[in-house]
Amino acid sequence: MRLNKLLMPLAFLMLFSSGVSAAEEDDGEVLSHAVECYVVAWNVLGLTTGQAIKLCSGTTDVAKTVKCFIKAYQTTEDDGLGLPMGFAINLCKNNSEPF
Repeated sequence: MRLNKLLMPLAFLMLFSSGVSAAEEDDGEVLSHAVECYVVAWNVLGLTTGQAIKLCSGTTDVAKTVKCFIKAYQTTEDDGLGLPMGFAINLCKNNSEPF
């Protein structure tokens, strides 16, 4: 999977959903960073539910978490690290959950 094709939609989504939690629920409460990250990871990056939860739990900065994952998972040909999915998630997650 080439993540370069995801960068434009991701940038657009992050620009308009904002890393400062501009999205709101029906009751007016601001969504937590972890929930925003999960939405991006699941809908834009195509991670499974478990992968998205592992990557996003504990995050306080959606943009940094997602950028880290993209850089870690991208192939070396695309200036990434070329890590397998699980390693990229473990590298970029912000919580202290063991691997």
